[in-house]
Amino acid sequence: MNGIFSLAWFYWDPSREIFRIPIIDRPLGWYGLCFVLGFILGYFVIIPIFRRKLLETKNLLPRDIKSWPLLAKDFKAAQSSHSPTLLALYQRLSPEAKKQLTQLQLMQEPDCQLKAALLQALNDPKKTFSRNELEMLLPQSILPLKEICTHLADRLTWFVTLGTLIGARLGEVFFYDWPHYRNNLLDIFKIWEGGLASHGGTLGIIIAIVLFRKSIQKNFPEFTFLTILDCLCIPTALGCGFIRIGNFFNQEIVGTPTDVPWAIIFGHPVFGKSPVPRHPVQLYEAAAYFTIFVIFYCLWKFQGKKLKEGFLIGSFLIVTFTSRFLLEFFKLPLSAMFDESYLQTGQYLSVPFILGGISILLYAYQKPQHLQANLPPAPKSYP
Repeated sequence: MNGIFSLAWFYWDPSREIFRIPIIDRPLGWYGLCFVLGFILGYFVIIPIFRRKLLETKNLLPRDIKSWPLLAKDFKAAQSSHSPTLLALYQRLSPEAKKQLTQLQLMQEPDCQLKAALLQALNDPKKTFSRNELEMLLPQSILPLKEICTHLADRLTWFVTLGTLIGARLGEVFFYDWPHYRNNLLDIFKIWEGGLASHGGTLGIIIAIVLFRKSIQKNFPEFTFLTILDCLCIPTALGCGFIRIGNFFNQEIVGTPTDVPWAIIFGHPVFGKSPVPRHPVQLYEAAAYFTIFVIFYCLWKFQGKKLKEGFLIGSFLIVTFTSRFLLEFFKLPLSAMFDESYLQTGQYLSVPFILGGISILLYAYQKPQHLQANLPPAPKSYP
């Protein structure tokens, strides 16, 4: 890596590759490393966010049961247990449910009526036992909340990763360089050569969330489209910051020439731009994204329970794309598709997201607070 001070400015000319992977002889680049690192850290950020959201649903739902036969077995054993806690759970069953439980064979699947009765016994209206206590009391039959959150985070990560890559690539193709790709269609698939557009990536994420919600809405009705966006915008800001660090290593999305003291001379900027002092606009954006991450994480951490559904994502879109709009003034034009005499393509594309954020905030504060999808206290049957 070559980074020295030249006169008054920092000279930056790192290799785009960290090393080549043995056997397959493929390079591992700084951009790829930053991209993956952003997703990994985002994954660990969203797990506690999911946990808090799930804890808002006070009752256990069918999705929380790991094994119905084992749950029935635990209840059956409770009648002769020396544990007052287990005995208290058993005593909540109706005489009819106790009779059904007695007649149930070992590891036999309970019928719908008995499942509903068992679940109702677990969901004490007085909340005598917390979720953690029930998990420790019945470890073989109740799924730990941590495991559920990890499953949701795993699933969402796959959806978002694919949505980001496909959307960002198609955004680069159609928003910035269609004249080239129109005559070189196979180059569209050469994602390892670079070329990802954040506005396209945002659209890809939105589509991915629509599909993700469709896949989980039966078991997780409390996760509305806006709720998922509220959860996801926090780690998204973190990931975007790391992606801009990757752009900095790749010497792409370079800034306009300047003589400010913190200007950087890029040794080999992409597209053959001249190595003159420029605004390190990638670092400006990275700093903006990391700041947004800290602000919104603190909002969620300390005020999250008071915020209306849609507040975080609405505010996120406004703040993020307003900062993007302003920072575009420090970038060189990139698009071969639009006239950038007055505004850059990134600025034109940011306006709809800013307006979308305003619309979401207006909607959030005009609609009634979303009702939690709790289990009814006395279900008559299990669906």
